[in-house]
Amino acid sequence: MKKIAIRIITIILVISIVCAYASATLDSNAYIRSAEAHIAKISDGEIAVKFTVIGTGIMDTIGAHKITVYRATGDAPDVGKDELIDSFYYDTYTGNPPMMGSDSVMYNGSIPLTVESGERYYATLIFYASLDGGGDDMWYTTKIVEA
Repeated sequence: MKKIAIRIITIILVISIVCAYASATLDSNAYIRSAEAHIAKISDGEIAVKFTVIGTGIMDTIGAHKITVYRATGDAPDVGKDELIDSFYYDTYTGNPPMMGSDSVMYNGSIPLTVESGERYYATLIFYASLDGGGDDMWYTTKIVEA
């Protein structure tokens, strides 16, 4: 009886370890260690979407692939019903600093935007990092901020 109980416990432990490893592998990103963004009020009617991306090593490219700004109509972000204000793409954005950097472990960026004072805004970002022909992205939504 004791041997059967030990075998059952061993099998349960092995299954638990395999399931935990599989879950961690599905959630992991081989290129982006972490990413963060927020909207900062610069002055009345002026905001900036600021972001930081940290790679898992020195990346060929790293930064924000796309940034979309919305005017919030409710208490929580809802891209299906909120008003689209503007979208920025790394390959057409001409501001300084650019949305993507190269040959770096970390990249910081900021996109200024003129908006209506007193309204509430948030942004969705698609972060991206690449290395040696491979790459991956990570989605992020900021908190809502009043301009």
